[in-house]
Amino acid sequence: MSRENVEFVEGLLSGAGQMDKQALLAVLPELIAQACDPDIEWVEDPRRAAGQVHRGHEGVRRSWERWLDQWDDYETEPERFVDCGDDVLAIALERARGRSSGANVSSPKYLVFTMRAGKIARFREFEDEQAALEAVGLSD
Repeated sequence: MSRENVEFVEGLLSGAGQMDKQALLAVLPELIAQACDPDIEWVEDPRRAAGQVHRGHEGVRRSWERWLDQWDDYETEPERFVDCGDDVLAIALERARGRSSGANVSSPKYLVFTMRAGKIARFREFEDEQAALEAVGLSD
């Protein structure tokens, strides 16, 4: 099942990565319903100024909408996927242009997807690679 989990996350991020902000916002409700367990736990990076834990489909949607609201342009480019059993570690490059500042930003993101019955049961976002590796049991 773990290879299927990697393929699922890879397809999800690759597809979403090809959408612009408006297209992503338009498909969010359907995408969340298809990809996420109804009881999903969605954990934003605790180092984010407003990092929160959201639950359920509505919580995931609110998290995405709040995040995307601060950007004029937004894209995520998946770079690598690591099979960790029930977890999939995705390493991606996030690029955006600030809505208020107009500043361009680019940073790596480390995303951990915990899969259950073919859906995302838990999502954890990290800006720190070591913390992500520890979360999936790959730290030294």
